[in-house]
Parts: sequence; structure tokens; C-alpha cells
Amino acid sequence: MKRDCLTTLLFILMICGSFTSAEVSETAGKVLTTIEWISIPAGTFLMGSTPETAEAAYEDARLRSSMLEWHTFEAESPQHRVYLDAYEISRYEITNAQYRTFVKATDRPTPRGHNSEEIWADETLNGDAQPVVGVTWFDAQAFAEWIGGSLPTEAQWERAARGAEARIYPWGDTSPKARQHANFARRYNRPMPVGQFPKGESPDGIADLAGNVWEWCLDEYSPTVYQRSSRDIPQNPMNLPFRDVLRARIIRGGAWDVGSVFLRSSLRFKFYPLDSTHTIGFRVIRPRPEIKE
Repeated sequence: MKRDCLTTLLFILMICGSFTSAEVSETAGKVLTTIEWISIPAGTFLMGSTPETAEAAYEDARLRSSMLEWHTFEAESPQHRVYLDAYEISRYEITNAQYRTFVKATDRPTPRGHNSEEIWADETLNGDAQPVVGVTWFDAQAFAEWIGGSLPTEAQWERAARGAEARIYPWGDTSPKARQHANFARRYNRPMPVGQFPKGESPDGIADLAGNVWEWCLDEYSPTVYQRSSRDIPQNPMNLPFRDVLRARIIRGGAWDVGSVFLRSSLRFKFYPLDSTHTIGFRVIRPRPEIKE
């Protein structure tokens, strides 16, 4: 029993070691030069949905035979104003080419699918300009910290996608059009190289925030966190109280294999941080949010 407990503790410490900070290496610095950054100014924005908007989105999902249940939409409410300090976010999702350099430099495991299959052995998933998939939350955060950054908080991601005026989608309020705004509903049946849908970019010029691949966020998932945040204007909110390796993390944005109901920028979804799949990747921000002990 003691040996099992020690093994589990060592495993958790090994995973959480990705939280430790270090100077950016020469190799990481070279990867940094390949990342295009978009600046988001400090200020407030509207996060989440009103009950009426959430209800309308739920009814639309039902009409489209979506398997989404009401609690998914309920978790978007209430709409509330949030203040964020200025930050930078990568214009594109992190690519296979960038992540390969990280793997070679750090001996991090190569990306794996949900059944531990080798992602880079699949020619539909291994293109240099495609977003990397098959990475756990810990893999994604380790890469981000390797270059001196972090995964975006849920609030940072939503601000980048919705702007200060709470757009429904990054490009505005018009419904997604396949092959124009985003990669979704299996129109291409694979992740597309980043930046292929300029009509779907945010006004800040951030690409692929809807569709292509889901994106890991820093926060742990809570269906009621907005209710706790709505009383005052939260400043730089981040829901990471437990850092439990089994506690679900936020993913955002939808992916190439799901329908349009998943592409709304306010939709909150979750996945388990030790799992990986062929539809989840990530982008990065800087500077790192302060993670309070």
C-alpha cells in the first residue's frame, strides 16, 4: 500500500513539474520567433450569456439534433462584466512543427490519441502547418511554459474570441458558413493548416478560434463559476483552486468534427487533463497569469 501511494505521489509530482518556471532556452527562443502574437488591450468585456440567449442556443441545438443538454448552456449564465490586464495571444494554434521541436528538446512524449494511438503516424494529422492534437492539458501547459507563456485563462480566451462587444462568433453574429468561416461538421474531415479561413478571423486578426480543433484553457471546469463571479467585476479571473490531475479542464471553440452549435464563443466544454484526443489542441498567451498558491 505504501509503495502504491509513493508511486502515485511521484507520478503527480512529475506531471505537475510542468508548472515550474525556467529561463527560455535557445531552442525555445527559436520557436518563439515562429509565433505571431496579437495584443489584447486592458479593459472590461462581457463574458457569458444572458438566460434568454442561452435558452435560444439550447433550442437551436435541439432543432439540430445536437446531443448537448441544458446544463451545458446553463453554465454560460449569467452574463457578467470582467476586467483583464493587457496580454498577448498567439494568432494561430500551436502547430505540429512547433511542437515537434519541443518534443525533441525536452523528451516529452509524442502526441497520442484517445486510445494511445500514435497521432503523428496518421498522415491526416501530422502536417507541419496543422495544429498539433493528441496533447494532454499538461503537455499543452508544459509547451507554453517552455516558451515563457501559458495556456489562456477561460476569460482571456473568450475575450479574444468575442471582443469587448460580446460577439456570438469571432467574425460577428452571422451563422457559420462551412469552407468560409471555419472548419467544422467534417467538411474536410481533418484539422486544416492554421489560418485557412480569413473570413472567420476576429477583428483583432486571431485565426481559427471557432472550429478546426478544440483549445485547452488554463481553468478547471465549474458549471457555477459565473454565478460566483457575477456579483462584482472580477479582475483577471482564473478558476484553478485544486490543481487536481483528475479534475476536468475547460476546452473552447469547437472542432472539425462537430456541428455549428459547438462554435459559439461563449460555449463552455470540458475534458479531462490526463486524456488526449485527435480533436484538441491549444494556443498560448503571455505573460503568464499569476497562479496563487
